[in-house]
Amino acid sequence: MKADNKNTFEQIKIGQTDEFLHLVTEKDITAFSELTGDDNPLHMDSEYASKTNFKGRVVHGMLTASFISTMIGTRIPGEGSLLYEQKIRFLMPVRIGDKIRIWAKVKHKSKAQQIVVLETVIYNQNNKKVIDGEAKVKVVNQTTIEEVGMKTGQLPITEKKGGVIITGASKGIGAATALKLAKKGYGVVVNYHNNKNDAQKVVEEIIDLGGRAFCIQADITKKTSVEKMVSAALTRFSVISGVVNNASAPIDYLSFLEINWEDFQEHLDIQIQGPLNLCKALIPHFIENKKGSIVNIASIYADNVPPIKMMHYSLAKAALISFTKSMAVEMGPNGIRVNCVSPGMTATDMIADIPEKSKMVTKMMTPMRRLAQPSDVASSIAFLMDDESSFITGETLRVCGGQIML
Repeated sequence: MKADNKNTFEQIKIGQTDEFLHLVTEKDITAFSELTGDDNPLHMDSEYASKTNFKGRVVHGMLTASFISTMIGTRIPGEGSLLYEQKIRFLMPVRIGDKIRIWAKVKHKSKAQQIVVLETVIYNQNNKKVIDGEAKVKVVNQTTIEEVGMKTGQLPITEKKGGVIITGASKGIGAATALKLAKKGYGVVVNYHNNKNDAQKVVEEIIDLGGRAFCIQADITKKTSVEKMVSAALTRFSVISGVVNNASAPIDYLSFLEINWEDFQEHLDIQIQGPLNLCKALIPHFIENKKGSIVNIASIYADNVPPIKMMHYSLAKAALISFTKSMAVEMGPNGIRVNCVSPGMTATDMIADIPEKSKMVTKMMTPMRRLAQPSDVASSIAFLMDDESSFITGETLRVCGGQIML
């Protein structure tokens, strides 16, 4: 069934068509019913269906329509395509034994949004339309992601520097930051809470590049757990140059009427209590060395109109920015710098469940017309960690492609 060609966005042409055939069987209906729980007797019971106006069993409408997804995912646009809007009209019933023809035609392309609009039609063996409609598809080619910053490259490791502790470093921004700082010569402590396998993969990648790293589990909301992590870091690297407070609680999207204080507390524990514990454990070391850099990962959501149903997250990020400024004022005389990096919407697991339409709206509101990649944020963190930013403290560096300009 799968087409041989793999269409990139540039290869897709307006007017391009494709089609394939499928014989509808009893097995299809049974599998669909078991998967969805839709055991409507109109679809499953011949005796019941014979007494209706249809005079026999009818195939689930959404079973027939699901082959549009097959078209989009395997033919046009093909691999990497994400269906985010589908208009459907059900015109005729489909029966067991029908040979349906699934057909699609490219009606429109938007280069800026990487969107393809398709006319979608399904015919029966008598060439009668059983379904027609229109699909909007987001094309996400791997090469497009790499072009905007996912390539790490094989950069040479520079001279050795002190260690840096990165919380929540098993994936996303934390993992990208670990790789970036390792390439700049820092020893890296890859902190994780639950995700040991991914943390170990980050460490292995750093070591393969010639860098220095180890991973360690620690609950940053627990003082004793943090102290053990700092002790292990000092044993391994002797000198700790900085810390990146990146860990964040998962986001549950809750309206004001749904949210409880426990939801606020979870985010405040990780976003404020965690950095507090880690900074308290490290500040004496920084004071002794008369040097240290702390980078806290905030969010542009704390700058302007916050998104709905994210009050707990936005509040914690705003508190973290205030925490950063207060620490910068107090720690500056000791040679300790404290700054924030505030990303916009970034292509990490955290936004995986956000509707594709919301992501596209964000892109169109961003002058750079794309979402941030973890490597974009990591580069800004590395700048604030290094001596190149030695006279910058108490600042918030926004990595949002111009979405917020102050």
